Amino acid sequence: MKKLFFIFLSFAMMHVNAQSIDIQLCYQKTAENYPLIKQKEMIDKIGELKIKNLNSNYLPQVNLNAQATYQSDVTKLSLNVPGIKIPENSKDQYKASLDINQLIWDGGSISGQRKVESSNTQIDQQNLETEIYKLKERVNQLYFTILMLKKNNELLEITKKDISLKLQKIESGVKNGMINESNADNLKAEIIKIDQKMIEIQSTEKANIEILKELTGINISNNSVFINPEIAVNSTIFENNRPELKSFEINKNKLSATQNVLSSKLMPKIYGFGQLGYGRPGLNMLSNDFQSFYIVGVKLSWNLWNWNQTKTDNKILDIQKGIINNSRETYQKNMKMAYQRDVAEIDKFTELILKDLEIINLKTKIAKNSSSQFDNGYITSNDYLNDVNGETMAKINYEIHKIQLIKAKYDYLVNLGKM
Repeated sequence: MKKLFFIFLSFAMMHVNAQSIDIQLCYQKTAENYPLIKQKEMIDKIGELKIKNLNSNYLPQVNLNAQATYQSDVTKLSLNVPGIKIPENSKDQYKASLDINQLIWDGGSISGQRKVESSNTQIDQQNLETEIYKLKERVNQLYFTILMLKKNNELLEITKKDISLKLQKIESGVKNGMINESNADNLKAEIIKIDQKMIEIQSTEKANIEILKELTGINISNNSVFINPEIAVNSTIFENNRPELKSFEINKNKLSATQNVLSSKLMPKIYGFGQLGYGRPGLNMLSNDFQSFYIVGVKLSWNLWNWNQTKTDNKILDIQKGIINNSRETYQKNMKMAYQRDVAEIDKFTELILKDLEIINLKTKIAKNSSSQFDNGYITSNDYLNDVNGETMAKINYEIHKIQLIKAKYDYLVNLGKM
């Protein structure tokens, strides 16, 4: 059983060590893990509650009213008819009533307000989408930085092994007095320098991994394999699909809905109403007894003149639409400039990579020649290390430029809202 347990544990460790991290997964998990994502349901719920409140205006409005008064005088009839006594109302009067008002037609006011609230919800949701989308820029920076650090560490490891092998060869010559000990010391010092660089790289890599881990919620380790993505882009056409662009249209729709609400204020309002009451006096003013009563009817309310307030408000909204159009135009112009910058970055790294290949071919030839000359004692260890480091830096630059090219392509796509 113990043997099976250790086999299973070893298999599990291998699975962990082989964990692959993909940039698309980082995008997805970042959006899911970001605390703001929880606001999506809250925003929808707030919108639903506001619409529910507006719809309640279509329901009957019921009010309970009660009053007691004492007045200095009451209506009197000065008639002196034999055999008829007209009672005099009491100066203390009481009234309790249940008043019911039912909206029949409001000129489209509530319907317009619903559209305004719907636009408000869309604006809040779109702003949230924009905030979450911007996280992709942070993911790009972290992900490709980690890739570059891992590649640097890998190339330094290869260089360290090459120098270590060279050190083993010359140590025997040092023991036999055939090679100066300073040559071996130079190689040892260079190995220590490489170790220092690798410590710095690994520390920076660990910090970036921890940040990406916190951002995405993925259980990433230093042994995780970061997949180097490949992607093709068509940089000849400018097409902006950023979520911010939708916000401009939604805001304009909100202003249009607001204008409709303003127009509805000029329309008549029709209500049905009813009153059920009890008091003294009742509807019969000649009676001084407590009576129950009711009234039903239809009421029309129409504000025929509001001193051009609606007209002025509409002008304000038209100006605000103009501001939105101007802001959209400015935003598009800025995005066009960002697009041109991103295209220039892609072209730059493409050309640099071609030059890197030429440099690597030359530096590799030089390093091989130096290795042979060093083995035969024609050059010093310093000369040899200079040429080896030159080859290593050429390869590092090549790998960095390759990753930077991919990052430039992803930045291009993210900046245009295509990821």
